[in-house]
Amino acid sequence: MKRIRMSIDILMMLLLPLLMAYSLIGEDLHEVLGIVMSLLFIGHHILNRQWWKALTKGTYNGARILNTVVNLLLVGFMILQPVSGLLMSKHVLKGISLPGAAGLLRTIHMPLAYWGFVLMSFHLGLHGRMIVANLARRLDQNGKKIASFGMALVACYGGYAFFKRGIGEYLLMKTMFAFFDFNESRIVFLMDYIAMMIGIAFLAYWIQAGLIHLDQRRRSSLR
Repeated sequence: MKRIRMSIDILMMLLLPLLMAYSLIGEDLHEVLGIVMSLLFIGHHILNRQWWKALTKGTYNGARILNTVVNLLLVGFMILQPVSGLLMSKHVLKGISLPGAAGLLRTIHMPLAYWGFVLMSFHLGLHGRMIVANLARRLDQNGKKIASFGMALVACYGGYAFFKRGIGEYLLMKTMFAFFDFNESRIVFLMDYIAMMIGIAFLAYWIQAGLIHLDQRRRSSLR
């Protein structure tokens, strides 16, 4: 079960930058990958259904509140995004598309896609402690330092790519159409989005670490 869960999570991470390159990979492939992503997301939540059962149990500290809010927002976006995409399908499920509503649906779908990208990357970072622990067991002290420095460099470049590609404009709906340079290498585009994923995950990891530290200090002061 653990291997299945891990395989699904890895596939979702691989699909995410590909979905953001929809005009570069073609609309028909984008629709197929979007359906696959939705099925993987459903499978992810079925395998992690214990999280839903535990929502009303235990106490909530800052880190748990952050994790819960991000997860619930992500669920909402991952429901609305594929629905809006399916309703304007031109290839795979064009029989259920809504004629005349493409403009409105595109206006809904595009910011949802970018917010979904940010939230999924942030969600990844909230599970960074487990990833870091697994890496730490496999690396010596020098390897840990090199890996940390390398990740920090990639995260910094991801921040640069975030502003270079105007992601904030899409998130705030200031830009209603995604612009693609069709002369740009697809590899460069995907590497930028992977770097952005790592950068957002890096930010989430340290925000969560800060909240955990604050909670530990609060509990120590109450003893």
